Formats: sequence, C-alpha cells, structure tokens
Amino acid sequence: MDLLVFGHKNPDTDSICSSISLTYLKNQLGHNATACALGDIRKEAQFVLDYFKVDAPKVLNTDETPIKGLNVVLVDHNEYAQSADGIE
Repeated sequence: MDLLVFGHKNPDTDSICSSISLTYLKNQLGHNATACALGDIRKEAQFVLDYFKVDAPKVLNTDETPIKGLNVVLVDHNEYAQSADGIE
C-alpha cells in the first residue's frame, strides 16, 4: 500500500467511484495504489458497485491506520474538514 486514494468523509457514489477509478489508473501506471472510503458505503453507492460487479473499497479507520507520513491522493473534495483525520 504505497498510495492511498480516498474521497471525503461520508462518501457518496461519486466519491467512491472516483477513488476506485483513480486507483485503477495509478495501478495501470505501475503504482501500488489502494482505494479507500472514509466511512460506510451508502446504499446507492453499493447498488452501483454491485451492478457493475466492482468490489467496494476498504473503509479506512484513521485510528487504526494513521495517515500522517503516508502518500495519499484526495478525490472529490479539497477541504481539510471533509478529509481524513490527521491529513494536515
């Protein structure tokens, strides 16, 4: 897990799909990227993932996996308040 890709807290469908899409691209370009979610997957997002037979990203618990010092890519947001705890 060299690179974590995640959207905002309380992820919606576009946040989840953005993290999955960018993770796929990064991996195709030779990086070791992992898509994450900063909260439980909402029902509508899970419906889309099920429909297209795509695995949901793992839910990142920043208490268990502190992100300070890790390489991260943020998608679908640009404010610290919307992001993972400790991102500053």
